[in-house]
Formats: sequence, structure tokens, C-alpha cells
Amino acid sequence: MESLKIKGLRVLKWTEGYTKTDMVYLAKGGFWLGLGQFVSSGAAFLTSIAFANLLSPEIFGVYKYILSITSLLTITTLSGMDSALTQAIARGFDGTLAPAVRAKMKWGVLGSFLSLLLGGYYYLHGNMTMAIAFCSIAIFMPFTESLDMYNSMLWGKKLFSVQVNYNIVKKIFALVSLVTTIFLTHNIYIILFVYFISVIIPNLIFLNRTKKIYAKNNDVDPEAINYGKHLSGAYIISTILSELDKVLVFHFVGAIDLAIYSLATAPTDQIKGLLKNVNSLAMPQFSQRSVEEIKQTLWHKVIILTLFITTIVIFYILISPIFFKIFFPKYLSSIYYSQILSISLIPVIISGFIYTILESQKSQKEIYQYNLYGNLFGIIILIPLVYFFGIWGAISSKIITRFFSLGLVSKLIRNIS
Repeated sequence: MESLKIKGLRVLKWTEGYTKTDMVYLAKGGFWLGLGQFVSSGAAFLTSIAFANLLSPEIFGVYKYILSITSLLTITTLSGMDSALTQAIARGFDGTLAPAVRAKMKWGVLGSFLSLLLGGYYYLHGNMTMAIAFCSIAIFMPFTESLDMYNSMLWGKKLFSVQVNYNIVKKIFALVSLVTTIFLTHNIYIILFVYFISVIIPNLIFLNRTKKIYAKNNDVDPEAINYGKHLSGAYIISTILSELDKVLVFHFVGAIDLAIYSLATAPTDQIKGLLKNVNSLAMPQFSQRSVEEIKQTLWHKVIILTLFITTIVIFYILISPIFFKIFFPKYLSSIYYSQILSISLIPVIISGFIYTILESQKSQKEIYQYNLYGNLFGIIILIPLVYFFGIWGAISSKIITRFFSLGLVSKLIRNIS
């Protein structure tokens, strides 16, 4: 067994001459993050099967709409603080965890207030389902994102195996909780309550455990909180764009079509999540290197990554009809949407990889430009496309925007020094 391990290390070292990448680090970290994403995708897949086959398309669509609005409300919870904390931890500032969590919780209260306002709006318009849902969600807003910060600390310390083990437990807990709930009831309020509780409880446990075991000092990065706020500001439009398509499909086309659209995008979203592990591995490495060093091998890595993603896209296009017929027989109309959308995996993964360099180098000007121009472009074309073409408009918007963003970030990375 030992000789096999040595041979494997030699092979990885040999490939570094061609990939221009630390393949030992990539293999070790990639294994654990890949395992974690595999479990996460599996849990999401099983949950989707339960929702798609046990609930009516209309209830499923309403549920997805409420979660999309909730995601929009998390804009207030400083989503950029996660990346800022990862960088601070990678540089030895373990004490940054506590103030980062407090900052996210504090700003999350604003999300609660907005959720209450939204609930009041629906109440005045006689929609009690939405009114009760959003008033209830207000309770959870400060905690849904902030307690998840243990991930950023573990990433910064490159403790990928620990991070994966924690998240496997969390995903299985959420899966069992939600599927059991759906079997017992189709009440949208109970389903939403279980969803949020199944996220918050394990996050709270693992956050406390991570701080207790892995925080080796109380040193706080004086720039981290401010940088996290800057990143969060840059993320506002991207967060809006990520959920606006579902909101528009719900309003312009209806709950049933949102269910169809959600299942069409779900497989590619899971594939994207798996491939974005490359960014998680790259962030600690990039944070410790100069931009000149990174640029020396960047485009070589981009070519290899492009070929890899293209292979995955072709494979998915071929198997997706069988996949939907077996697991989602009520949603066969989602197949064609999903196949076309899978093409956009190529630009979105590549642009995400390049964008990680901007974050690691704290290139605030370029970060703002990328998020502002790319996402503003996406919103501008999304609204009319969905209004006139429904689901096809939403799919087309995603593809066009992702290729535009790839061109934009490629230009920006050439300009930084």
C-alpha cells in the first residue's frame, strides 16, 4: 500500500510539468472537497426527487419562489465576508472568525426587517400563504448565513477533510429532516420551518466546535471586516441576478413553469458546485502568491480546465434524457432546457476560477467592475427575455451573461499587476 502511495505521488509530481499546478495539493484537497460535493449533490438530488414526485408542481413552484426571495434577502448578510475571512485565516489571523460572524448577524437583522415588510405587503394584498411565510422567515434571517462561517475558517487552514466531514453530517441531517417532513405533510409552512432549522442547528454546533478546536490565536486582521463589506457590496448585483430569473419566471409564467425551470437548472447547478471546488482550493494558494507568479501559468491552467469541463458537458447532454425519465418523469419538458443550459458551465467555471485571483489579490476596483458590469448586463437582458420568451428567455440570458462575464474577467485580469 505504501509503495502504491509513493508511485501515485511520483505520477502527480510528473504531471506538474505539464499542468503547471501543485498536483499533490490539488489531489489531496480535491479528493476531500469532491467527496463533500458528491454527498451534497446526492442529498440535493434525493431531496429534489422527493419534492418533484411527492408534491404537486404548483406547491413545488411556490416553495422555490419563497426560497429565491429569501436568497435575495441574504444580500444584507455580507456574503463577501466569507472570502475575506478565508484570506485572513490563511494569513494566520484566527481571531477574525468571531467579529466576522457578529458582522454577518448584525446585518442579517436588516434582512429580517425586509422580510417582515414583504410579509406585510402580501397580507395587504390578501395572499396569506406568502404573508405568513415571509413573516416566519424573518426570525431565521440573522442566522442562516452567519453560522456557516466555520467553512471559511477551515478552508483558510486547508483543513478540507474536517470541513467535508462536518458538511456531510449537515447535508444528511437536512436530507432526512426534509424528506421525512414531505412524506408526512405537504404544508408549506412546516416544510419551510424544517428547512431553516435543519440548516441552523448543525451550523451552530460546527461553528462552536471549529472555534474551540482550530482557532490557535486571537489575532484579528484589521482589514478583513472592511474588505468583507467591500466584497459584499460588489456581490449585491450578482446575488440579485442569481435569483431574479426564478422570481421573474414565477411572476410572468407561473408556479408550475418555475418548477419545470428549477429542475432544468438543478443538475447544472450541482455540476457547477462540484467544479467550483477548484476555486476553493485555489484561494489559499493564490492568497500567498503575487499576481506576477500566478499569471505565469494561468492561461495554461485555463486551457486544461476548459477541456475538462467540455468533456463533462458533452457527457451530461448524452445522459440527461435517461436521467430525467428515470427520476423526474413528470418533468420531461425540463430536458431540453437543461441540455442547452449545460453549455454555460464552460464560461461560468472558467470565469469563477479567474475571478478567484482578483479576490485573492484584493483587487477591489476590478472586483467591482466585474460584478457591476457583468451582472448589470445580465439583469438588463434577463427581464425582457423572460417577459417575451418565458423559460427559454431565462435560459438564453444565463448563457449570454456567462460568456460576457468570461470575456470581462479575462480582460480585467490582464490589467492588474
